[in-house]
This record gives sequence, C-alpha cells and structure tokens, in this order.
Amino acid sequence: MLKFSANVTMMFNEITDPIERIKAAKKAGFNAVEFIFVYDMPIASLVAATEKNEIDWSVVNIAVGEGVKMGPLVAAAPGKERAFRENLAAAKDYCIALKPSALVVPAYAPPDDVSKKEALPIFKENMRIAAEEMSDIGIPVIIEALNPEIRPNSLLTTTEEVMGIIEQIDHPNLGIEFDAYHMYGTEGHMEETVTKYLPYIGNIQIADVPGRGEPGTGDIDYDSFLSTLDRIGYDKWVALEYVPTGDTVKTLEWIEKWR
Repeated sequence: MLKFSANVTMMFNEITDPIERIKAAKKAGFNAVEFIFVYDMPIASLVAATEKNEIDWSVVNIAVGEGVKMGPLVAAAPGKERAFRENLAAAKDYCIALKPSALVVPAYAPPDDVSKKEALPIFKENMRIAAEEMSDIGIPVIIEALNPEIRPNSLLTTTEEVMGIIEQIDHPNLGIEFDAYHMYGTEGHMEETVTKYLPYIGNIQIADVPGRGEPGTGDIDYDSFLSTLDRIGYDKWVALEYVPTGDTVKTLEWIEKWR
C-alpha cells in the first residue's frame, strides 16, 4: 500500500497560515507533510504542530541560495562553500527537530557566471560533505533533477545524471528524489526508471502535466505509474506536490482508490 504526503506549500492554500495547513493535511487523511521552504518558520512552531497532529515529515528541502534563502545554487558555486555550509547547518537543525525521511537537494541553476563544467566538481564535493554530515543524524541526502523547461539552466536534468553523481561520490547516505512532474518531460519512461533505480529513491513527488494540477488533470497516466510503485514494493512517501485546480479536499477524490 502506498503512503501519501501533502506538500503544504502548494496544497491547502485556502488556509493563510502555512503551519495551520499541517492540521488540515492530517484531517484530510495524510500522515506526512513537506514544505518547499521551511526556513521562514520557527522550528518550535513546526515541532508543536507536528506533535499535536501526530504527523510525520516526508522530506525537508535544503535552502539553495546564499543566506539560507531561495536563489542560485550555492552548492554548485565556486567561492560559496561557506554559504553552502551555512545552508547545510540550518537544514540539519530542522531535520534534527522534524525527523524527515530525507533531506532534498534540488539541482537548481548555478549562478549565471558559473558554467556546468565549473559547477559540477563543486556540487559533487558539497554532496559528499552533506551525505557525511547528515549521516551523523541518520537522515539520507537525496538529489533532485529538474526539467530545464520549468527551471531554466538546472544543473541536473535526468535521473541518470543524478545516479552518475551518486556513483562517483560513492557514499551510502546519498540517493534520489524523483519528481514525476519534472521527469515526465525530460526523460519519459518513468515506470522503467523508478523500477531500475528503486533502491536509491528516497522520495517521489507527483503532479500532472501540463499545469501542475492533481493527477487526472493532465497527460500523465498516474493509474499506471502508481500501480507500478505498488507492484515493485516502493515503501517511501509519495508526496503530492501539485497546485489544486479547486478546493484542495475536493481535488483528492482520485486518491481514495490508493488508500
């Protein structure tokens, strides 16, 4: 049986207070949540909501920009090693408190003046550092490839590229974040891919294409994809990272057959 998490940055936006969305997710039947960016919310408030609602965290995302913010990928920027370590330290604090299943590093674009050739060695070394640092608290680091048509100039754009980084670093605490919304466009053959790389996949995120709505609003055959995950024994979280086309709860009718 599949386990579903709600990305409450995108979902339950009928509720203004993002922390209050955790309660709404639990009420709607979710046993885990995740945010795209947690660092503008106090750890204590998130812990209180987590404990009160008896809910888990699927993942925490590392802040990618300088100063624990969104922005160009400092993990792939020469001379920004200190900024990356600051982001990693912040992520570790949140992970210690929230105990997610994994820490996600999205492979966004490096700064404009940094080529991929320059960026990749920096990124690899920082991923080695992150994997080792997070192993101290038992939290895997999973790397997310992105569709450059959605996130221009993304450093890594396919699961195979992420796997190449993992194999080169060769650290047991590194894995894959598989985002179906992005990978549908960049590599296709998603069922073959998740089957091939199953031992390395630490989290899966889903949304339909185009539009990033709930499953059933676009071109992806999610009945087939989710059936494959169930058949191959995928036992991590499937995170709903979509923009509801209407009231969030009403857009969840499709999920009932999987619960």
